[in-house]
Amino acid sequence: MTSKSFDRSDMVFLYVTSPDMEVARLIAGGAVRERLAACANIMPQMTAIYEWDGDIEEENEIVIILKSTSAAATALSEWITDHHPYDVPCILEIPLGRGNGPYVDWLRGQVAGATIPN
Repeated sequence: MTSKSFDRSDMVFLYVTSPDMEVARLIAGGAVRERLAACANIMPQMTAIYEWDGDIEEENEIVIILKSTSAAATALSEWITDHHPYDVPCILEIPLGRGNGPYVDWLRGQVAGATIPN
């Protein structure tokens, strides 16, 4: 692998949690259909422990990792918020440094068709 094929990119992950697989599939599939994400990975179960309204809560959740571009991240976050059942959904952008050139090119091509407001 040459350094040219592993260069800096504008690729980001959006890390999102979901209460169940139905919501995870809705968010993942919708984001890809809207071309706000090129791909989504769903990890079927984790345990979340957090404080809410003064109580320690423990819930099973699903993790969704949406692969997108930094230019599309805000629009993708807004789309997720509009389609998520939580009052305060976990949506975190994780910037990625470098990536496999052909994969990053594919990612950009998949997201390029989205209408992204400025």
